[in-house]
Formats: sequence, C-alpha cells, structure tokens
Amino acid sequence: MKKFRLVFPALGFLLLLGIAGCKSQASSWSKEQKDTWTTNCMKLMNDRGVAQKDATALCDCMLQKTSAKYTPGEAEKITVDQERQLWQECDYQW
Repeated sequence: MKKFRLVFPALGFLLLLGIAGCKSQASSWSKEQKDTWTTNCMKLMNDRGVAQKDATALCDCMLQKTSAKYTPGEAEKITVDQERQLWQECDYQW
C-alpha cells in the first residue's frame, strides 16, 4: 500500500454530529454517523489510489477503533498522533 499522510480533521474526514456525555463511545455512534464516516473514508482512500479491498478493510478497522475510543464529537478533534495510533492498530504502515 502507498504511504500517505492523512489528517482527518483537516480533510473534514470525520464530519459528524457531536454527542456528549455517553459512557460507551461505540454506542454513541448512530448508523447514519457510521455510514457518513465510512463513505468519507472510502472516498479518501479511493482518491489516494488504495485498492477497493484494502480501502474497505482499512475503513472498517478505523471505524471500529475510532468508535470504540471516541464519541463522534471527540473523533472530530483527534490529533494526528492519536490518528496515527489508530492506523497502527489497524496494521497500516505510514
């Protein structure tokens, strides 16, 4: 896979409605928010020339990791370092 720098907040990658005060981050994501997140991820991956199969696997993993750790509002504000950690957890090499 091609290496690239991806900054979710700067690219509007996580344009979602914020939900505050949820104890379980994963349960704070609505189906619509997950669908929007996945659509944006897939578009970005396709624009970067990532193969469809790889893009699907990466976007699924990133959504799972992101939604497990952050509410949608928190995900909009993650730092580049936090984002990199998520990519590494999905076995993506920068």
